[in-house]
Amino acid sequence: MESQRIQSLIKQCGLGLFDLACQVSAHSTWDLNLPVGVIDARRSTPKLTVTTIGTINSVVRASATIGHPLMRRFFERMEAVGVDQALNESNSGPQSEAFSEVWQAYREERRRGEAPMWSIEDATDFVMSSREALSDREVACLAILPGEPHAIVTFSVPIAFLTSG
Repeated sequence: MESQRIQSLIKQCGLGLFDLACQVSAHSTWDLNLPVGVIDARRSTPKLTVTTIGTINSVVRASATIGHPLMRRFFERMEAVGVDQALNESNSGPQSEAFSEVWQAYREERRRGEAPMWSIEDATDFVMSSREALSDREVACLAILPGEPHAIVTFSVPIAFLTSG
């Protein structure tokens, strides 16, 4: 299902991805100026934004807290039992003190502005995969898919596919 959704997004953003592929093909070596694509598919018409890999976190805000193992466990429990129960469990378990610190940092991140969309670890993985994509002559992309919470999917598309007639 997810691969069909990505294929549909690639088709819908075809013209912009063609231009992006042309920009990427001009790069013979990887650096932080490598262009990448961000497809926001949370609305009925997806929107492609081209940015450099070095500025990806200005387009897709990263969180220093949501990748923490205690927060990941909290989010898993939240989906299973709801927010209140997950908070009760996290605040009364053996790691409640550590969770409380991470929870406060998470809340502070949220208070400072737009909610983070992915973890710093996920962002770092995407940066590293962009290097691999370039060496494979592919364009690194990510899609923000609708849902509560949203989902982020990273993928790469061969330059030859995007530029073929």
